[in-house]
Amino acid sequence: MQMAPVKYKDFWFKIIGCLLASYIIDALDRQETIFERIRSKYFYTDIAGGFVIALILWEFVRFFTRYLDKRLTWSEEPVKRLLLQLAFGVVLPSLLSFVFTWIWMRAAYDQDIFKTSWLNNEFYTVILIILLINLIYFTWWLYMNWKQQSALALQGNRVSDRESIHKTIEVSRAGKTILLPQTDIAYCYLSNGYCYIKPFEGDVFVTAYTLDEVTRMLGEFLFFRVNRQFLVSRKSCSAYKSIENGKIELELVPTYKSAVVVSQKRARAFRKWVSAAIAEL
Repeated sequence: MQMAPVKYKDFWFKIIGCLLASYIIDALDRQETIFERIRSKYFYTDIAGGFVIALILWEFVRFFTRYLDKRLTWSEEPVKRLLLQLAFGVVLPSLLSFVFTWIWMRAAYDQDIFKTSWLNNEFYTVILIILLINLIYFTWWLYMNWKQQSALALQGNRVSDRESIHKTIEVSRAGKTILLPQTDIAYCYLSNGYCYIKPFEGDVFVTAYTLDEVTRMLGEFLFFRVNRQFLVSRKSCSAYKSIENGKIELELVPTYKSAVVVSQKRARAFRKWVSAAIAEL
């Protein structure tokens, strides 16, 4: 199963980030307060120009990040990806920021960038912001990649559990070993040190397997370990109700000789299991 390329739904994050970056760059080496600056028309000109430059650079970083995600992910060749990300996601945008700012200063204020403090102050801040943007996308990729892997693992477990439905399990009665289809099993339980299996029809069987082994063999798709002594199938649970201390009491078909109770620690997982099983059936 291949991982799908990460989709960065970052429109508003990008807009707010560019505005914030533009303000940070404009505020460097300023003696005036923000309240004094907002009364000047040059404040809005600087913010607008900085926003446009920041947005172009951000889109540039985003474009190459998505391009590399499709052709060379971080998990495949991390060293090569890091070098390419630094080249196209940091170095090139940093050079472009110098070019765009040089053009903006000439066009808006007829200033020579080499006669200002931009290269000594603002330029380093721009590089740090570009590095931060790259780090944000890298962290985003790690998170989304983890989510996809978790979803694929869950899907694989469900497929494995479905496949196990058609298998059989060895049980014994009257000296004979019987291959009991797993779909015929209502529940399994421990009694006097032995593991017993109750089918939907007929008498109970005994098995040489432990309850832990039976639990692993039957899987978690249609069977649930309600406590240390009991394992039930989804079809055998005809009803359930909440009782004291957050526990759950089950009604089983066929009925069991005593109450079957889901422990408090397992109650939440039981409800999720029942909901998931109903959705899949």
